Order: sequence, then structure tokens, then C-alpha cells
Amino acid sequence: LIWFNPAIGCKLPPKKAAEMQILTQEEIQRFLIQAKEEGYYELFLLELGTGLRIGELLALQWDDLNFETGALRINKTAMIVRGQFLVAEPKTKSSVRTLVLPETLLNVMREYKKRVNSRWLFPSPVVEGRPLQDDCVRDRMKSILSHANCKQVRFHDLRHTFATMALEHGMDVKTLSAMLGHISSATTLDIYSHV
Repeated sequence: LIWFNPAIGCKLPPKKAAEMQILTQEEIQRFLIQAKEEGYYELFLLELGTGLRIGELLALQWDDLNFETGALRINKTAMIVRGQFLVAEPKTKSSVRTLVLPETLLNVMREYKKRVNSRWLFPSPVVEGRPLQDDCVRDRMKSILSHANCKQVRFHDLRHTFATMALEHGMDVKTLSAMLGHISSATTLDIYSHV
């Protein structure tokens, strides 16, 4: 209906990334103590020890964790689409990866497994045969942060907390990039160059 595209020549505003916040070492300790009180210790400890995306974390099944080697296979993601629960392959090839858990974290997961009667690492207390839903985890996290007297951060900021701590403790960018499932080290550098 029109002869030319009026948007040609328009300059787009620069993309603004959501501000990244991380928990301090003291806040992490208070947060994990409170998470233990509220029954979510293993979930948040695993998150802070691996930096997984929320969908990757909730899609984990006991078959994905090898207690002999400590290898944790990340090869799926859980999500709700139009009210339906789905488990799908991650979006990118680099998101499929294997992490090796440190012995202390592996021991915590070993003890935790004794109390869980489900194929999911973090099963739903409401719907049998399904994992926790992300909105439930986010709500619990908000409550735990509040009770622990920590600043309110997004779940994704726990991923940033993991990455920041890893870099500050000497992990090289290439290794961190592979652990986070980034397509390239450049992505990791862009996000964490301030560290």
C-alpha cells in the first residue's frame, strides 16, 4: 500500500542489557544457610557451583549424573510452552556439554539422592513425575533472599555470580565459556569483561 519503507535510514537505539548483579561471598553463605532451612539447599548449591540456566537445571535427571566420575551431562532443557510442560534439546550445540562436579558438591548430591524418590533431581512436590517449575523456583528464591537479608537478584544473576567467582579465582575464559555453554569465548568476554 505504500511506495517505500519509512523505516529505512532509521537508527536503532543501542541495545540495553539488563543490569547484572552478583551476590557477595557473605550473601552466598547467608543465602545457602537459609536455602537449607527452607529445603532448597541442593538446588541452589548446584546452581552456584555450575552456573546452569534455569531450564537446564530443572531438566536434570539422576541418569545425567555419574557418581563414579562426577560427570554431569547437560543435554536438555525444561520449559512451559502455552501451559504445557516440555523437555527439549538446548537451542545451541555448545549448550550440550558435560561438567565435572567437585567432590564436595558430589557428596552433597549423593546424600540428597537418598531422600529423593523421582527420576528428576528436583521433582515437583505438586505434580508427580515432573520437575519443579521455574516460576516456583523463582518465587522460593525471592523468599529465601529476603529471609537471608540479601539483595534481590534474578535467578540468572546466580549464573553471573558463578561466572564472576570462577574468573576471580583464576579460571580461564575458555574453560568458563565451555562450562556456561556459550557459543564462543567472545560472548563470555563481552559479558564478563568488567571482571
